[in-house]
Amino acid sequence: MADDKPASFAMRVFSACLLLLLSVLALWLAVEVLAQFWGWLLLIAVVVALVGSVVWYARWRRDRGW
Repeated sequence: MADDKPASFAMRVFSACLLLLLSVLALWLAVEVLAQFWGWLLLIAVVVALVGSVVWYARWRRDRGW
């Protein structure tokens, strides 16, 4: 630790701007990737909900003694 003095204000602002830029780029990339297959995710969610509903209904009918 040869350099114990705190970073200058300009260096902290530059670091914050660089971190903000990288965060924006990561979010943009995530949205671009998600946009390519969100329809498939929605379809899978609907199928899972439908199967779950059918299973719940079958158990409910069975428990009622029909």
